[in-house]
Amino acid sequence: MSHKRGFTLVELLVVIAIIGMLVGLLLPAVQQAREAARRMQCSNQVGQLAKATMNYESAMRKFPSGGWNYSWTGAPDREGCKQMGSWCFSLLPYIEQDALRQSSMGASSTTVTQANLKVQLESSVPGFTCPSRRTAKAYSVSSSTSYKTAASSTSTSEVSASPTMISKTDYAGNYGTNNSASNAQIGNDSSSMTLSATCKPRSTNIPTGIFYDRSEVTIGAVRDGTSNTYMIGEKFLQPTYYETEDTDNSHGDRFSMFCGADRSNLRGGGHYVRNSSGSQLTNDTVTAFKPMQDRETLGTYSIYSFGSSHAGGFQMAMCDASVHSISYDVDGYVNAALANKSDMRPAQLPE
Repeated sequence: MSHKRGFTLVELLVVIAIIGMLVGLLLPAVQQAREAARRMQCSNQVGQLAKATMNYESAMRKFPSGGWNYSWTGAPDREGCKQMGSWCFSLLPYIEQDALRQSSMGASSTTVTQANLKVQLESSVPGFTCPSRRTAKAYSVSSSTSYKTAASSTSTSEVSASPTMISKTDYAGNYGTNNSASNAQIGNDSSSMTLSATCKPRSTNIPTGIFYDRSEVTIGAVRDGTSNTYMIGEKFLQPTYYETEDTDNSHGDRFSMFCGADRSNLRGGGHYVRNSSGSQLTNDTVTAFKPMQDRETLGTYSIYSFGSSHAGGFQMAMCDASVHSISYDVDGYVNAALANKSDMRPAQLPE
């Protein structure tokens, strides 16, 4: 007499439990593999922006300007201190996005139109957002800011637009350090810039980085060495504001990636000064811009600091276009020295 064989309920439960345990063991490994891939993509993007910056420098004999301030956006036919928009805007032709840079021009290709300027500001650009944090898209803004630019290269009239969507960046240019605590805030240039004024590079309280208000930094000014000086890296951001609008700019992510010098697209190393004899540097811990991993609790001056969502460290491109992972535990003095292009104390990258 034959007997039919099958699973008992106990055996079935044991198999299910084993499968559950295996899935539980595999999921962290899968998540780690995905994060490693996202981190590598992020590093490659930082590297591409660094190479584009070096191509710009080769063509223009200077690094892209940091722009004017947050109320201005890019002018298609301006460079150097006359360029109101950010380093992100200046790099567009060097990352195969020249059509976007020129898109604010009207049909005659000589005058910026309000409608086209709005479309430009609302356009997203691949390669400017970290895949571990958010995607390249236009983000909604409920309290629209009016961005203005020059109507043409020779005009003293302005064209402005108030977009309801803006593109953002997770990468920031190196603003450097500042020798005045009261002027340590990034994009805090008090000079009023108008189209009728003669544009000159900033002459007082000059930051020590590569990109800042009306900057025209040459590679020869990087006296500490291109491999010892920050150029472009990831910026700190609170996770709440990955997708949510930063309505009052108290979290460092309110404005368009194309706007002029602002902590939305610039970060730095903080404030440190020489002693009375000028022989040593004194680290001012009160205004040290220490890099941080993304978190909800803000540290002192963290909205002016580099950082990222990655564990362990953030991606930073140096002025030789090499990309390194910088630990969040980097000494504050070393971080500030790496952000300063010409303090004649070329701190080496931490291992």
